[in-house]
Amino acid sequence: MSTERDAIQARTRSDGLRLLRTINDTQAHGQEGARAYPPRAAQEAGLEVGSERYEDAMAYLVEQAALQGDERMAFDKDVGDRHLRGYGLYVFTSRALIDAGWTVFTRVGRRSRS
Repeated sequence: MSTERDAIQARTRSDGLRLLRTINDTQAHGQEGARAYPPRAAQEAGLEVGSERYEDAMAYLVEQAALQGDERMAFDKDVGDRHLRGYGLYVFTSRALIDAGWTVFTRVGRRSRS
């Protein structure tokens, strides 16, 4: 049972990091604070928007603080007996830069892949 759970966790992490790199490559371009729309990057990352894998990858990125919901683009949604807080856009954080493989060199003002 734990082997299956470990495999699912590894897949979720892998999906999340692949989605994060795609968001970085196509939208954030290594800029902390950039606004991102993950559904736009999902297909290129091999994830179907709304699928369990996409939702798990997004939850992973939010839990890891790589993406934060942009409160200016928040919406409320009732689903069954649950009230969900959703976000139209997310903010690419400094944690995202680390997870996406970017190292920021503030001294010379350049970014490079690590």
